[in-house]
Amino acid sequence: MAVFRQVFVLGHSHCGSTLLGRMLNMHPATICCGELLWLDDALARNLPCLCGRQLEDCVLWGSLLKAWPPAARADYRKTGIAELEGLRIGAGRELLVDLSKSRVWRHPVFRRHSDAGRIFILRDPRALIAARLREGGEIHHELRQHAKWQKRFARMIIHAGSAGLIIRYEDLADHPEAEIRKVCAFLGLDPHPDMLRPSDGEHHFVHSSASPYLRGSNEIRRDDRWRRELRPEHLALIRSRLSHLPGYQNVYDLSC
Repeated sequence: MAVFRQVFVLGHSHCGSTLLGRMLNMHPATICCGELLWLDDALARNLPCLCGRQLEDCVLWGSLLKAWPPAARADYRKTGIAELEGLRIGAGRELLVDLSKSRVWRHPVFRRHSDAGRIFILRDPRALIAARLREGGEIHHELRQHAKWQKRFARMIIHAGSAGLIIRYEDLADHPEAEIRKVCAFLGLDPHPDMLRPSDGEHHFVHSSASPYLRGSNEIRRDDRWRRELRPEHLALIRSRLSHLPGYQNVYDLSC
């Protein structure tokens, strides 16, 4: 039986949360619907479901939107634990996984929700910064934002105690079976073989990554595009500004 009823995934944009969510969503005891606290933004920007359909036309979200309170559809701060618990119960699952990451911290109700589990996905900051630059970000702004959120996520996971787990994207990508077993042990679930074939299922995630990387494939391998994309001056800035942050020391050698 699952240890938690809700689990929040923490991490930076492009940390690998969609990959983890897709794997967990393949477990028969679990449902993941993406970044639920970003539903208002997805509706405002007319973003499609991960299945490719518009949210109103999605076989899952078409019905969920009718039941989701109008206030919560317009403002994520109006979403409460009851909405997430209702979704979990309605789906007949033991555990709901939410990928909202930064908005869990911004929403006091969920930041203080002591009964929920938390999984913090670490990823090499060079890969994270490269992804943001790929989207048009400016290096100094991205470094400031990254440092601020890394400290916040680290505080949240420390505060969670035994209800918190830290995993690395690189471990999940390089050794998916071993890492998903570790995650399942934390969640109180028996691993299921379908979790290693996330593309065999249709996933109905709101506001999740639109990256085409390995989309439609059950191959799981790390994305190391940063190695050819980052300039020497970017690498030097990342090393000087981020290497001392909690979670990175003795984990990533940013001098390479």
